[in-house]
Amino acid sequence: MNKPEHQSAHTQGPDAAAHEAFVLFDESRKPTSHAVLDERIMVCPADPSWPSWFLQETARLRSALPGDLVAEIQHIGSTAVPGLDAKPIVDLMAGIGEPGRIAEVVERLERLGYESLGEAGVPGRWALRKRDVVQPSNIAIVAYEGEWWKLNLAVRDFLRANADAARSYALAKWHAVSNGADTLLAYSEAKRASIEMIVAEARVLSTPDPRAVPRAGPSRSSPD
Repeated sequence: MNKPEHQSAHTQGPDAAAHEAFVLFDESRKPTSHAVLDERIMVCPADPSWPSWFLQETARLRSALPGDLVAEIQHIGSTAVPGLDAKPIVDLMAGIGEPGRIAEVVERLERLGYESLGEAGVPGRWALRKRDVVQPSNIAIVAYEGEWWKLNLAVRDFLRANADAARSYALAKWHAVSNGADTLLAYSEAKRASIEMIVAEARVLSTPDPRAVPRAGPSRSSPD
């Protein structure tokens, strides 16, 4: 499972509620060690088929996860950014409206072949991964419309809209692996400075300016 790109996010509101629910659920399960979390990684040139794989996997998930259980599924991470080199693992984010129902979500995903990793050091995010298939994937379950949800989307959208930032991030990835960072934890640490700058910029751009004057809506006589 990918290390989070923004561990500095403060857990509060829906994320704090999710963390509490996830901890309670995790108490009945076998702990996941760092040795299990870590894995060999590789970086590949951007593959235009990644969005299609996301859509295919989302369809599979939707057959098992009704809308009242998971409100929305989004494509996040580097494979969601066209042209960005990445680990060939599609990242999906599932927004859970009622974190107390985490057991229902996890059990259904495990039946689809996913391995559950718990919060994996990230309060408010339940991680799962699927390997040994044609297209490996990760799932991050977070509180729908919580801060993790919003920040993951903000980082993705920032990279989609900023080609220079995406190129710099790709260079940081290749630099990491060329210097021997071929396991997940080492790789994440090697490119930490790069992603932290991206996260900081994405935060700024996604935060409404309190000085902004709200736009007036159209009058009844205005054209659509």
